Parts: sequence; C-alpha cells; structure tokens
Amino acid sequence: MKVDVLVIGAGPAGSSTAREIAESGFSVLAIDRRKEIGFPVQCGEFLPTPDELRRILPRSEDYGDLFEIEPRLVERETSLIELYGPFGIRYDMEFSGLTLNRREFDKSLWGRAEKTGATLEKETEFFELKSDRVAMTSAGDIEFDYIVGADGPLSRVRKCLSLSEPSAMSQAVTGQARGDFGENVRMYFGSIAPGGYAWVIPKRASANVGLGTQKEFCKEPLSDLIKRFAEGFEMNIEEFAYGQVPISGPIKRTVSGNALLVGDAAGQVMATNGGGIPIAMICGRIAGRCIANVLRGKGRISDYDTEWKRQILSPLKNAARTKAIADYFFATNRRLKFAMKTLGLNGLERAILCKRVFYLF
Repeated sequence: MKVDVLVIGAGPAGSSTAREIAESGFSVLAIDRRKEIGFPVQCGEFLPTPDELRRILPRSEDYGDLFEIEPRLVERETSLIELYGPFGIRYDMEFSGLTLNRREFDKSLWGRAEKTGATLEKETEFFELKSDRVAMTSAGDIEFDYIVGADGPLSRVRKCLSLSEPSAMSQAVTGQARGDFGENVRMYFGSIAPGGYAWVIPKRASANVGLGTQKEFCKEPLSDLIKRFAEGFEMNIEEFAYGQVPISGPIKRTVSGNALLVGDAAGQVMATNGGGIPIAMICGRIAGRCIANVLRGKGRISDYDTEWKRQILSPLKNAARTKAIADYFFATNRRLKFAMKTLGLNGLERAILCKRVFYLF
C-alpha cells in the first residue's frame, strides 16, 4: 500500500491533521491500534470555549470551524472553576467551557476527516520504520511520502526518529461517576493528588472524575488515590482508564526529515492544567496545512516547526516554567497553602491560563 501521508493515531491530533491533507486532495491513511476510536476515555473531557482559548493562546490564528461542536456531543456548559487547596482554601475562577462526550467527540472528529477523503484502519499497530518511506505495521508494510506521529505521550514514531522525549510525565486516572454534580468544574490540590490535582467535571447525569500525580511526590498506586478521593465524596466511579500526560512542555524539535510529531507525542500540552485537546487540534491543522503545501511544491516540512511555535509556544513554555516552580510547593500541604494564599485568585488564574505568574516568570 502506498499513500501520500501516513498518520499514526486517530485522536484529535491525527484526525485534524488528516482532514487538512485530504481536503487538499492528497491521499492520507490513518492507523490506530484501538478497536473503537475515542475509547477508552483517558482525559477529563473538558474543552475551553474559543473565547477562553483566545485568552490562553492570543497568537493562534482564526479557528474557523475547528471548534464547532455538534450539540449532541456537549454534556454540559460550564462557567466557573472552583479551586480547592489544603486547610480550607477555596477560590472561584470564571472560565467558560464545555464538558464533552469524549467517546463520541473523537468519532466526530474522524468523521470530518473521512468526509474529505481520509481513510482509517483500526486495530492496526505501528511497529517501526523500515526506512524513511516505509512503515512496518500489523497490517503489513505501508509506503508513504510523509508520516505524522500522533500516537500519544509514549510515541513509537518519536522513538524511531530519535527525537527527544518529554522530561516529565503525570500519571493520571479517570472514570465516570453517576449523579448530579452541579454546574461547576472542581479542581482539588494537595495531598489528595500529590504533585498534581484531582478533578470533578460535571456532565448531564454524571461527572468525569479523576486525578493526576507525579511519581516523585507519590509512590502510592493511582487506584488507591482515586478510591480514597471517591470515598471522601461518596462517589461510585466506574469505567476507569489510566494514562500519562506530558507536563514538561513541548519537545525542542518536532520535525525530522519527512516526519513530524503532533499533540501529546510532541509534548504539546498545557502543563499547568493538563489541557491537550485544543492544542492537538490546532497543531494538527497546522501540520496538515504544512504537509499539503509541501506536496503542492510550496514550502518545507520544517515550516510546521516554525508555525506552531509562532502561534502557541510562548504560553506552553510559560505553563511548563510555572509547573516546574510549583513543584517545590507541591512537596507539602503547608508550602502549597502558602503558595496559593500568596498567589491569590489572580495568580492562580494566570497560572491556569498559561500566563507569566506575577508577570515575572
């Protein structure tokens, strides 16, 4: 089999990339090792509104229909995040977003790509690169002109390209709890989720409940942490899923030869809040457009590295820097209380929005 572009992974990053390439009239095949796109759900299912994204990513270009979400995929609209810290600390942050049905949302994103002519092979695993033009997969060898690694934080494509790995990962667990959890998103910091935070993100008749930690702060199994968190709020959590989230900022180089990385594979995640869906979609669109231009005989594949950095690198670097500094205060609840009291609502808001905290660092 021979295609213009081979995309490894059909999540938000891969689907957004494939759509742009197919819309330009080139052949693109995505492969994904999962049986069902969008499942298991390994995130909080929360998406900021386009206006909030503008606050976080002021240099990002016009979104067009990128974030036009079908109403059936929206579980709940939210306008407030409740921030809880140790020793009774609480702040309320105004922030507009949508809780998604992520299982169906990912399918919808791929559906957009499919309508433009992209094709998908599920239950197909990428093994390695036999050469710079041939990928070895569980479905046989696939020839390509360009390859995109959208295969998550432990990317095999990245490893094959010998590109640098994210230096820090958060271990995360998420699940679904039935019941009425109000309208506000809740984030809990402290020993309940050492080195990270726990969350309750309301849906129609349930909530996405989870937490992320860092190994250096906690040796306790995630299963024990989430069980204790659930018991504290008398929740019964089902459909557990475990994963990892890059929290050290984007890797330095995301292009190698005729290959590039997008989304979690490139470390393109907001380190202070763990948000990756919108970043993956924005970078996927940039990647797809850059590859399409090269296939037309315009530009270079390295333009992708330049363009995504121009649009979103600064906020992601701010977030990674803030997260690194915050690690000192995550060591104990007393340090964390001091930091949250000192920052106040404005400082915490700046951290979550990937701004420079105190305007200094």
